[in-house]
Amino acid sequence: MSSDQIVPLVLVLEDWSDDVTEGRTLIKRIGQFKDLDASQRTGRRRHRPLFLLWAIAQAVHGHPRQHSWTTIRDAVGPLLTEFAGAAEGPQATLRAFWELQKIKRENKLWEVAESADLLPASGGGTPKLPAMNKANPLAGLPEQDYDRLTTDFAFAAWAVSTLLVRFFDHEPAPLINALGLQELMAGETLDGLRPLRGEPYEHRGKIGDAYGGNRVLGITPLADGILTVYSDDKGPYDDQRVPDSDWIAYTGDGLSGDQTLSAGNHSMANYQIQKKALRYWHKPHNGDWTFETWAVIVQRRRRWGRGEDGKQRREFVWILAPVPSPLRDSWPPSVREALEQDDGMLHDDSEDVVPLEVRSAPAVTPSTASTSDSASPSSKAPKSKAPRLSDRELYQRLTAAAINTASSRSTPAKLAHVERYLRSPAARDAVLIRSKGSCENPSCLGHPTERTDKGAPLLEVDHVNDLARGGPDVPDAMVALCPNCHALKTRGENRRELTKKLRTEARARHAAFLKEDLD
Repeated sequence: MSSDQIVPLVLVLEDWSDDVTEGRTLIKRIGQFKDLDASQRTGRRRHRPLFLLWAIAQAVHGHPRQHSWTTIRDAVGPLLTEFAGAAEGPQATLRAFWELQKIKRENKLWEVAESADLLPASGGGTPKLPAMNKANPLAGLPEQDYDRLTTDFAFAAWAVSTLLVRFFDHEPAPLINALGLQELMAGETLDGLRPLRGEPYEHRGKIGDAYGGNRVLGITPLADGILTVYSDDKGPYDDQRVPDSDWIAYTGDGLSGDQTLSAGNHSMANYQIQKKALRYWHKPHNGDWTFETWAVIVQRRRRWGRGEDGKQRREFVWILAPVPSPLRDSWPPSVREALEQDDGMLHDDSEDVVPLEVRSAPAVTPSTASTSDSASPSSKAPKSKAPRLSDRELYQRLTAAAINTASSRSTPAKLAHVERYLRSPAARDAVLIRSKGSCENPSCLGHPTERTDKGAPLLEVDHVNDLARGGPDVPDAMVALCPNCHALKTRGENRRELTKKLRTEARARHAAFLKEDLD
């Protein structure tokens, strides 16, 4: 579509609060459709969206706004069977026909003439099929929506695209053809969808003005009902780019305390199960908010992180893979492979990769600690003292965790290209324990026991062989170095000789530490 068609569409949607303007709330009302079928978590309610698509197609083709029940039944029934899996024939058509007009008045998308007279005297939610066939009432879109769709094809394309993305993202082309919307949706199937990738906005309020949705939450849908996540480089969450890829490690919802599978995290879990694409907005330092890419969730992990209150807590990490569009046939093979490998389960790194700060706090027994996905944010598990582990026992546990992590990274399956270059917190913590706060270079001439202003060892954990060059991410191949020795290893004139010495030292210290007797 030309830019002349698109510009008016954006301008009329600047203020979502003005509900009296004709056509302005249609996208918002479409957003009220629920994605999930109440009877089957992975199923989608496609009957009513398909009805609405058919009605929009009638407006685009210039057909009358209202049609008789029997005309609609005969036209929409086959579509429900083919594209919504309806196996109940006319009864399924009647149910969708009737449920669509039962939506609250302010969100109404469908009108049935004299609907109150069609219900049986005994009451009931849906008229009987014989009575409906006999009465044969007229039905169609609300007049203001019909008028808008017949004159603004860019807006019609936006409405159609939104319904396709939310409910028919597998193979929309056959449905587009069946509805006769090939001309409206010419070019890329979703050219009419808004916002466009790359659209900049100064702040969240401007995004809300243009496209609706919550103006504060980090995980929330726009007015069209499509889930959106926001990542601010200056924000409180530690979102990261996965090294050597364009994938994103997106921190879950919840500023302080252990995160739970509720609110935004619950929505993310549903999108992961359904393998649906969401919108990813990003705000760089001193930059604008930009709709950067569509993305799908290929894995859910849990780790330790620091909340807004400064305390360590368990948090979700959603691994997002950018995709060209929300339509599945556009997704690259690497993303499809990752989705096939993803079992939808939680990969919990918080159990064996525990920060030193947390291990030094009062112990909590595993049986009483609350770590489940569904734990309430306000639940407080009773604390009881557990035996403290010695440095040697901690080192053994962390080493085992690091070896397990490194082993998974060397396997082609299970998102290996994401995990391969991630540094293991377990390995790093193990090396710090082994160092006992002192530089592990036996020839250190700097400040081997120097501390930070917070009293922590002034040490940098490094791989003897660079991780990027295939160096294993395990303690016996890593060393803790003071800043001076780290610089010598990285940029020093004799760095090759030093690397050989450090390789021998790391192996020796690792073996010796494991053999130390418990006092």
